[in-house]
Amino acid sequence: MTVRHFTPVTPDLMHVTAWALGPVEETEAQRARRLHAFLTFYGPGGFATPDDVAALEAVQQGFAAWRDVPWNDLSRGMARNDDQLDTDEGHLRVFWRRWSELMETAA
Repeated sequence: MTVRHFTPVTPDLMHVTAWALGPVEETEAQRARRLHAFLTFYGPGGFATPDDVAALEAVQQGFAAWRDVPWNDLSRGMARNDDQLDTDEGHLRVFWRRWSELMETAA
C-alpha cells in the first residue's frame, strides 16, 4: 500500500510525502521488490509522481486565476446547498472528513 500526504505550504508550494507500507511478514526479497516498484513508480523520476506534480501545478495555476476568470468555478460544489451536479465532489469530502475524524479520535 502507498500513502501519500500533500501539505500545502503557501499558495504556490506544496510538500508531498510518500510511504510504501508492507506487511511485517514479507521476506527480504518481497520487500526489495516492493520498494523497487515504489521507487520506480512513485519516486521523483517514476511514472506517477511527475504526472501528479504537473497536475497539482496546473490546478494551483487555475486557482490563482480566479480573479481573471471568475466563471471558472473550481469549488466542485463546496458551497452548494441544493442538489449536487455530477461534477461536484461532495461525496469525496464526506469520505475524507469521516476518515479524518476516525484518525484523530483517540482509541
